[in-house]
Amino acid sequence: MHDHLHTAAADLFNSGDLYCAEIVLKLIAEAGGRDPRPLTPLATGFCSGMARTCGQCGAVSGAVMGIGLHAGRTEPGGEYDPAYGLVQEFQDKFRDAFGSINCFDLTGCDFATPEGQARFRDENIKARCIEYVVRAVDIALNLLRDTGHLPDEAAFVRSRLAPCGLLCATCLAFDGGPIQQSASALKAALGDNFTPYAERFAAMNPAFGNFAAFRELLDYLASGSCTGCREAGCLFKSCAVPACARERGVNYCFQCADFPCDRHGMPAPLAERWQANNEAMRHLGPAPWFFTRHPKPRYP
Repeated sequence: MHDHLHTAAADLFNSGDLYCAEIVLKLIAEAGGRDPRPLTPLATGFCSGMARTCGQCGAVSGAVMGIGLHAGRTEPGGEYDPAYGLVQEFQDKFRDAFGSINCFDLTGCDFATPEGQARFRDENIKARCIEYVVRAVDIALNLLRDTGHLPDEAAFVRSRLAPCGLLCATCLAFDGGPIQQSASALKAALGDNFTPYAERFAAMNPAFGNFAAFRELLDYLASGSCTGCREAGCLFKSCAVPACARERGVNYCFQCADFPCDRHGMPAPLAERWQANNEAMRHLGPAPWFFTRHPKPRYP
């Protein structure tokens, strides 16, 4: 497994904010560009051996859900064999590594009892569980990538991370990004015929008098007008970074022998971010930089 995923898994487990199944599902979702926030609650009941019932290991359950997220059927009546095959292969590989997929077998702890919880703390079995989480993510992602359900990590990051270090993936114009997805969901929830209702509601709240302008903006945000600056070109038209990176044959500015330079075409505040982003990528690597920044808002 790549070091940044190992670190992320360990940090999440040690923080206590998320547990095994939740962490595994979150990391697999993020590796495919999916927003984990509405997904991780689905995994809560699978943590601690199926909610302290000595059932299946939560790391295994989270991986099964993560595999389904990317390889499961997308409509009723669709094909389920690909997901079934990947889950079966995942379980075989996890058993080969650890001997079981059952929480009690792996930890020796009955989490429903005070004794089991005390043993988990006193014998630092958390360290063992972190290993299960890390391996579950690693196995699941390798299977999904080997079968074409997820792209290679470097290619995935490159498609969503601009040469300047800003995240195309979270830009308001990015097709498939969180803003585009949220705007599309709001459009669908309002429906196609909300305008006359807005006119009626304006008598109760003047804010609805602005609905026509709001709908025009919502339509734009929902359109997903850009697939990344490496293809369509940045909304910020004076930016010279994508063209320069192509000319120099680099994926990111820090890889160029002339970095930092004055060819970026950015105003001073943005140029400062450009340089800082690339220095961080030089230090951490593009993928760790991306996955550290990806969950955060583009416009803080």
